[in-house]
Amino acid sequence: MSIVDIAQLQVTFAEKTMVKGASLRVEEDETFSLIGASGCGKSTLLRVLAGLQREW
Repeated sequence: MSIVDIAQLQVTFAEKTMVKGASLRVEEDETFSLIGASGCGKSTLLRVLAGLQREW
């Protein structure tokens, strides 16, 4: 059973795409790491997941 299932997430601010095509699935009792360069959208993706930022 998936507890997180994101497919082709896109987040845009003021006509600038911050996250494009992100997909993530986390199954029950599973852990994951989100790794990437500075400014690649890690925090934005997690803010959408937490409901603090809307997907556009």
